Amino acid sequence: MYYHASPRNTALLFTGITSAVIAVIVTLAVLSATGSLQQNNNGGSGNAQQLAAMVERELDRRNSALEAHLVTSLMVTMPDELVENGAAPKHPAVAQLPESERKRILVTGGAGFVGSHLVDRLMTQGHEVIVLDNMFTGRKKNVQHWIGHPHFQLIIHDVVEPIMLEIDQIYHLACPASPPHYQYNPIKTIKTSTQGTLNMLGLAKRTGARMLLTSTSEVYGDPEEHPQRETYWGHVNQLGPRACYDEGKRVAETMMYAYHAQGGLEVRVARIFNTFGPRMHPNDGRVVSNFIIQALQGKDMTIYGDGSQTRSFQYVDDLVDGLVMLMNSNYHLPVNIGNPEEFSVKQFATLIKDLTGSASRIAHLPATQDDPHKRKPDIALAKRELGWEPRVHVHDGLAHTIAFFKGVLKSGEIVPTGPKAVKPGFQHGSP
Repeated sequence: MYYHASPRNTALLFTGITSAVIAVIVTLAVLSATGSLQQNNNGGSGNAQQLAAMVERELDRRNSALEAHLVTSLMVTMPDELVENGAAPKHPAVAQLPESERKRILVTGGAGFVGSHLVDRLMTQGHEVIVLDNMFTGRKKNVQHWIGHPHFQLIIHDVVEPIMLEIDQIYHLACPASPPHYQYNPIKTIKTSTQGTLNMLGLAKRTGARMLLTSTSEVYGDPEEHPQRETYWGHVNQLGPRACYDEGKRVAETMMYAYHAQGGLEVRVARIFNTFGPRMHPNDGRVVSNFIIQALQGKDMTIYGDGSQTRSFQYVDDLVDGLVMLMNSNYHLPVNIGNPEEFSVKQFATLIKDLTGSASRIAHLPATQDDPHKRKPDIALAKRELGWEPRVHVHDGLAHTIAFFKGVLKSGEIVPTGPKAVKPGFQHGSP
C-alpha cells in the first residue's frame, strides 16, 4: 500500500501503533487480574503460549483496522484511481534509466508554476524527484499526476527550516515570485531567499550535490543598461516595496558564489525573465494572467501607468529547457534565461485582446512604485555556453495559456489581483 507521509497520516500511524500497544498492555493486565496468567509447574508453559496467541490476534486486528483507516484518509489526497479497486494510479510515461544514470533530484518550490513543469521534465527523463514545498503559492494539483509513482516524493516543508536528505542535484526555486505575493510577507520573503538558500547550500555541501538557484531579472532593478547582460550590476532601490525580493535574490547569488569560492561547491545561477504558461496561479497579479483573465471575462484590461514600459515574455517549456541545460553544463556563472522579443505592456494587452477575441476595454491606472521601465535579456551567453535560445513563439505559448485559463474559469468568475500585497488564493465574485 502506498503511504503518503503527510503530518496528518503520520499522526494517524503513530496513534494506531500507540493504540495497539495500549491494547496489549490492557490485555496483559486483565489476564493477570483474572488469574489467566497464573504460573504453576504444570500449566505455566501452556498459559504463556495462550497469551502469546491472544496478543498476536489482537495486534493483527489493530493493524487491519489501522490500514483501513489510512486508506480512507488517503482518499482525500490521492488520485481517485489509487483507491478504486486497489488499482495503482496511471502516471505519464517515463524513461527507464540505468541505475548508474538515474539521479535523485530535489526541487524546492516544485509544486509551483515553474517548479511543476520542471518536475515533469525530470520525471519523464527517468530521474527520481523529491519535491519540497510549503504550499504558500504551490498547489498539490500541479504534481498530483505523479503522486504514487515510485520515483516521486512530495514533502510539505518550508526551506527556512533545515532538512536531511540524500540527493545528487538541487534545483532551488522556492520563493514567491509575483509582486503581490512576495510583498504580502516581506520578512518571510527575505528569509526564504537567505535562510532558505543557506539551508539548501548546507545540504548540497553535505551531500556533494550540484545546486542551481533560480535567480531573477529583478536583480537588475530598473535597469540603466538595455538589453541587460549578466555583467550589469543593476539599479535597485534597496528600500522600496520590491526590495524584499530583489535584494533577497541578490544576496542569494552572493551566498552561492561564497560557497563555491570557499568550499568548492558546484553552483549554477539562472536569472529568469518573465515566464508564462499553463499552471500559472490565476491570482498571481502578473501581466499575462491578469490580462488573459480580464479579457476572457470581458472585464477592463488594466495597465498600471501609460503602458510604455516594456517586458520580454518566454513560454515555460523554454525556461525548463534552459534550467536543465544549465544544471548539466560546465558553466558556473549567472546566465540570463529569457526571450529577447520585447513588447510594451500596451502592445501585449492588445495582443491578448486580439487572441481571445475579447471586447474588453483597455484601462489605465496609476503606475506602481519601482516598476521597471524596460526589461529585455541579452542571451548571447546562453547561446554560446548552453546552446540555448527560445523555441516557442509568444503567440503559440499564449494560445496554450489561454486554453488553460478557459478551463480554470469553468469553476466560476475570478477577480484578478491588483498591485497591492495579497496572500495567494482565488478571489471569486465581484470586487
